[in-house]
Amino acid sequence: MSKPTYEASSQILVKVGRENVYVPASGKVNPVVRVDREEQLNSEIEILKGRSLAEEVVKGIGPTDIYKDLKIKEPGVGEAVANANPQEMALNEATLSLQKALEVTGIKKSNIIEVSFKHHNPQMAATVVNDLVKFFLDRHLEVHKNPHSYKFFKEQSETYKRRLRKTEGRLQALKAEHDVTSLNEERSLYLTQEANLKEDLNRTIVQEAETRNRVIQIRRQLAATSETITQGREVVTNPYLINTLETRLVELELKERGLLDKYTDQNRLVRNVREEIRIVRKKLKEQEGKDYGKTLFGPNTIYQQLQEGLFQNEADLTAFRAKNTTQSEQLAEYRNKTEKLNQIEMELNRLQNQLEIDQENYRLYLTKFEESRISNAMDAEKIANVSVLEPATPPLKPVSPKVRLNLALGVFLGMFGGLFLAFFMEYLDDSLDRPEDVEQHLNLPVLVSMPELKG
Repeated sequence: MSKPTYEASSQILVKVGRENVYVPASGKVNPVVRVDREEQLNSEIEILKGRSLAEEVVKGIGPTDIYKDLKIKEPGVGEAVANANPQEMALNEATLSLQKALEVTGIKKSNIIEVSFKHHNPQMAATVVNDLVKFFLDRHLEVHKNPHSYKFFKEQSETYKRRLRKTEGRLQALKAEHDVTSLNEERSLYLTQEANLKEDLNRTIVQEAETRNRVIQIRRQLAATSETITQGREVVTNPYLINTLETRLVELELKERGLLDKYTDQNRLVRNVREEIRIVRKKLKEQEGKDYGKTLFGPNTIYQQLQEGLFQNEADLTAFRAKNTTQSEQLAEYRNKTEKLNQIEMELNRLQNQLEIDQENYRLYLTKFEESRISNAMDAEKIANVSVLEPATPPLKPVSPKVRLNLALGVFLGMFGGLFLAFFMEYLDDSLDRPEDVEQHLNLPVLVSMPELKG
């Protein structure tokens, strides 16, 4: 005799779609696809069971339209004044009743969710289920979409576009400033010239060291060598002295002759003259047997050659020193050019790498921006990975009461319940009806028993 209850149901298919793709905000991280079927189904079931969907359905249909005999509880002492509003209270009661009558389950070994709702009116049961599924599809899109992704990726793509243009401008300015055509060829040329110059410098250093050693050796030889050498010895007599002595001898002999003409041999003048003649002759005789030698000296050719060699080597040493200084300056200049070229190349490579990074980021964020735009367009068209397999239709037969089952259960419970009640009442009965019961329980003999007379 209970009021019939009808149950309307609908089936929803949950597929793997764009809702399962997580797009990181960073442009260098690939999207992550989540395909945990159980978690996905449970998440969608919890959304369907949520109060917000039930409340939207109640607001859309009307609390009193769903439940004609809706009873509103009186507000408690501690409840807010807003909750005491009859409309709010009716909405709240209807929402709670709808949630109690709503059943959402996932069909095992499938990606299907079944939504069921029980109501005394079959049309209302189908309407509630279909409205709930409709609101669920909208809520599903709202939950899974990122409302700020479109704006974010648009701003990021524009930012990286400006950064890309700025990097390109800096790269072009650097190439134009240093007239960079082929850094590898230019550096190879500098390195070749530097290597040749370094080889010449090493050769100059060796020659300078050798020349310095030669100068030292020549100076030592010059210190040990005389500037002049003996070229020969000339042996001669003293012609001037002999001539003088001979002239004197002739003069004395003439004087002796003149004196002899006047004086005798014993004359003192004659003897003096003769004594002088004897002395002159003796001197003349000594000079005739005596030779005079002289040594002839001349410049030492070895000394001159050493001196010429010293001058030449000192000049060469000065030239090598000047050459060493010049080559060192040139080598330093080439090294500075190479270092500057390396710095330019480093800056150029840095800008090129930055340009590649900016290009990659710009492409990535532009792609993500396009994906976000497409996702927004799909959201606008309500394209999602959930779809309705079977919409709810008004059921033809009620799910309760089940008359035959209830009658069978009533007969079964009546029979066995009556027997159980009889035995239970007998068990609880503590009256003594027979003499044997008195003797058994009181341990006293029965003297007289009188039957009960029923008038």
